[in-house]
Amino acid sequence: MKKQLLKTIASVRGNDIYPSDKMKNEIINTFFPDNTSKLVQDLSGVTGAFYGILLKTVGEEFGNSKIDNISKKVFYELGKLKAQQATEIYPELPIDKRAFAIVLISAIYNASPEYSFKLIKYEAEHTIIELNGVDRYLRILNQLNISKHVTFPTLIPFFEGIKDSLNINCKFSYTMNIENNLNKTNCTYEFVSNS
Repeated sequence: MKKQLLKTIASVRGNDIYPSDKMKNEIINTFFPDNTSKLVQDLSGVTGAFYGILLKTVGEEFGNSKIDNISKKVFYELGKLKAQQATEIYPELPIDKRAFAIVLISAIYNASPEYSFKLIKYEAEHTIIELNGVDRYLRILNQLNISKHVTFPTLIPFFEGIKDSLNINCKFSYTMNIENNLNKTNCTYEFVSNS
């Protein structure tokens, strides 16, 4: 499987130069993932680490009281960015409550392998989606002992970014269960029209 994966991404890694075939084989055998699932999990871990290390550094430099605000800003801007990308990739994106589900799925589908989604309701005026699994952000924040400084679920500002980017008039609510010891979250998000 590793050889097939290496062949698949040769266009990306094909220009690498090693001092010897021995070293190349040693590095690939030691560090290159065995399969696509492991590759995506490794990338997800790096993404989570960047987020966590950034917030830890903010706390060390400016105080822990600043961590949550930075986390919210990062997720808000990420929501705006992913909404813009979704409209470019998928011109048929419905600009209503369904957009929240589509943009969220596009963000987690290939980047958060430990998360599962369940689209409970998918209507223009009422959409409900559930996320369940290991939360890479909770995991890194727990590892760095800073999770108490961040408001969960972290995706609320993400949805606000989508809302503002796509100019969708709505309100949203959520229910959440956190299993801190397992780094798992179970959240159900509901998007409805403003009354």
